[in-house]
Parts: sequence; structure tokens; C-alpha cells
Amino acid sequence: MATSAQRVHPDQRRGTLTRGVLRNPLYHSGYALLANTAGTTALGIVYWAVAAHLYDRQTVGRSSALVAALILVSTFAQLNLGNTLPRFMPVSGRSAGKFIAYSYGASSLAALFGGLAFVLVLPRLSSQWRFLGDSMPLTIMFVAAAIVWGVFALQDIALLSLRRPVLVPVENFVYGVCKLLLLVGIAWLLPISGIFFSWVLPLAVTVPAVNWLIFRRYLQARAPAVAPSQLSVRNVVRFASVDYVGNVVGQAYGMLLPLLVLSTLGADANGSFYIAWTIAAGLGLAAANFGTSLLVEGAAAPDRLAELTRGVLFRCVLVTVLGAGVLALAARPILRIYGAEYVHASSLLGLLAVGTIPSGLVVIAISLDRIAGQVGRATLTRLILALLVLGGSWMLVGKLGVDGVAFAWGGGNLLIALARFPRIVGAIRERAAPLRVVTPKPQPAVETESEARISLRWPGSHRRRAAGRHRLGGFRSNRPD
Repeated sequence: MATSAQRVHPDQRRGTLTRGVLRNPLYHSGYALLANTAGTTALGIVYWAVAAHLYDRQTVGRSSALVAALILVSTFAQLNLGNTLPRFMPVSGRSAGKFIAYSYGASSLAALFGGLAFVLVLPRLSSQWRFLGDSMPLTIMFVAAAIVWGVFALQDIALLSLRRPVLVPVENFVYGVCKLLLLVGIAWLLPISGIFFSWVLPLAVTVPAVNWLIFRRYLQARAPAVAPSQLSVRNVVRFASVDYVGNVVGQAYGMLLPLLVLSTLGADANGSFYIAWTIAAGLGLAAANFGTSLLVEGAAAPDRLAELTRGVLFRCVLVTVLGAGVLALAARPILRIYGAEYVHASSLLGLLAVGTIPSGLVVIAISLDRIAGQVGRATLTRLILALLVLGGSWMLVGKLGVDGVAFAWGGGNLLIALARFPRIVGAIRERAAPLRVVTPKPQPAVETESEARISLRWPGSHRRRAAGRHRLGGFRSNRPD
């Protein structure tokens, strides 16, 4: 007869399994990022719907372009630190606070120069941007916002790297609500620039509050349990600079596709393409979230890389396949929300949605490259993908219309996914080998100034002459490449 301890109800087993999955740091981060994407997307739809009712069409057009320019300038000014922080935070030790602060400083300096260049040059090149140059308060606000927006983006990555993923969707939800309330509150006061100011002003509250938590609570709670810093300035700079090229390439081809459609098929076709492209991009962002989660957890625990990769692969494929199925089957009613003139793009939306499935595999392969420090391979992957997508779009758009762009995008991602899939399989099959970890010397309770400085060598650098060793961060294993 089974004992009471052995008789476990199936619902209890399922509940235990569910709690175990949700408590896993990898899945915790991924689900938090998915919740963040869903929340910000929903609030964004409501925000622009309200803006369209409060402001005239011309003001909405200018303001949305200004917001897009702000995000673009800030993204390039972040110097790819969004990928660099999670990659090197596990070995930053007690210098994690300095690492985050230096990242903020580098991004802010780049945003200052980028923002000044934008407001001084673009109004002279295009009359459509003259409104920016004619308003000194708006000019100053744009430059300041470019600086603060970079910190706003990087602090989310810092929270993920510090294993505080739940705060990311909470913070962005609060920011979205404040932005929406401010939009309604200042519409009568700023009838021309109210949209942009409502986008920027809440940052003055959320950014200081979150960074107070990071530097005053989370880092201080983490400090006693971590070893001294094992960062290498040279490796950090090399990773950030090489991967930055790939990041720019990846973003550039996404921004060039609407321009290609506009120049070849006209504004009407580009309107349909842009709506479908934006919807499909939301599903692609879900896959990117799992890639970020893999980077954070894989860099922190390279001995668990096989387990982490299996979990991410399963969930990424599940989300993208289900999402692609929903978008493909419900494309017509979804597009009808935007107007009857967009319904004809239902096949385009379905093709773009299906293309997110191989795109998710490419994201996982690139994350594995970053974990292993193979940023050159990650950059080459994104460069070849950009050439395939842009070249294929250029050849097919004249024959198949906007659907040709979808075929080129999905086909390019499929080819790259097939070429890089052995990398994913290799990570999944890789058995954990004994890791040679450099054991730091005992440190005093209070760290001296010299001990807080970033080390100029990786741990175990004296073993670099050993052939056939696999490198993962500050660890070395006996597994061959």
C-alpha cells in the first residue's frame, strides 16, 4: 500500500513543476521580459490612440518622428553596452557598481555628442525638421532626453544582470502610466510639443528611483557574497566594439527595409508593409528576450550552459510557433483594426510572422557566441544575414511586391538558422566538465582602493598556452571546442 507521502495528487505535482519552472532564474528572466514586452506594447497602443484624439494629425506625425529619432540616437549612443553588461557582470565582482557607472558615463557622453549633432545638422538638411531647430527649449530637451534615455535603457540590463528581473516590467509599467497621465494633463498647456514632453518628463522620476535601488540596495546586498573583480578592460572594450558593429548592422537592415519599399513601390505599399512589419516585430522581440535571458544566465553559470540552452530553445520555439500561428490565422481581423485598406496585407503579415521562427534560432546562436566571447562570429552572422535580406528584398520586391520582402527576410533567417543550428546542438549536447576556477585569495572585509580597481588580467591567464581549451568568461574547462 502506498504511503501518504507517496500519494501525491496530479494537480499537486503539476503545481510543484510549475513553481519550479517559474523559480528557475533563466525562465524567471525570460518571463519577466515577456511581461515587460506585453505591458509596454499594450500601453503604447493606448498612448498613441489617446494622442491621436488630443492632438492634430500633423503634431502626432512630428512628435512620433521626434520620439523615433530620440530612441535611434540613444540606441547608437549606448555603444552596445546592453549586451556587454550581462556578459561581464558575473566576473565584475565588487567592481560591479563601477562597471555600471562607467557604462552610464560612456553612454551619456556618446549621447551628448550624438544629440548635439542631430539637432544642429538635421534641421539644416531637411525643412521637415526645422521645427526642432526653431525651438530652443525643445532642442535642449532632446539632447538631455537622449542622455537620460540611454541610462533608462541600461538600467534595465543592470537589473537583469543583478538577478532582479521582476522590477523591469514594474518599472516600465509605472513609466508608461505616468507618460499617459502626463499626456492628458499637459495637452492644453503644450499643444505642439506635449507628446514629446510627456515622453521625457517621467524619466526624471523613474531613472533616479531605480538607480537608487541599484546602487544603494541591490549592489550593497550583493557585495559581501562576491569575489574581487576579475574584469579585463581590454576584453570588455574588444567585446563591446566588435559586437557593436554587428548590433549596428542588425538594426540598420531593419530600418532600411521600409525605405527600400518606399523607394520601389511607393508610400501606399510602404504603409501596409510598415504596419505588418511592426506587428511581426513584437513577436520577434519575444524571441530576443529569451536570447537576452540566456546571455545573462549563461555568462553567470557556464557549467549549466547545456541545460540553459535546452530551456531557452524549447520556450523560444514554442512562443514563436504559437505566435506565428495566431498572427497568420488572424491576420485579416488584426489588420482590420487599422482600417479596411490594410486587410490586403494579411499574407504579408503571415509570412513575416513565420519568419520569426528561424529568426529566434539565430538569436540563440548569437547569444551563445557572446557567452563564449566569439563576438567576431556573432558580428559576421549578422552581417551575412543583412546582406541576404537586403539583397533578396531588392531582387524580389519588383516581382512579388511587398511579399517579396517577407520571403527575403524569412528565407535569409532560415539559411542562417540552418548554418548556425549545429552551434546550438553542440551547446545542448555539451556535457559539463570540471571547471578550473581561479580561487581568489582571502580578502579583508573592507576593500581597499587598490583592491577595488579592475584587474587587468582574466583569471587563469597563465594557462592560455594550453592548446584545445574552451574559454567561457573567467572559466576554463577540459572540453574541446
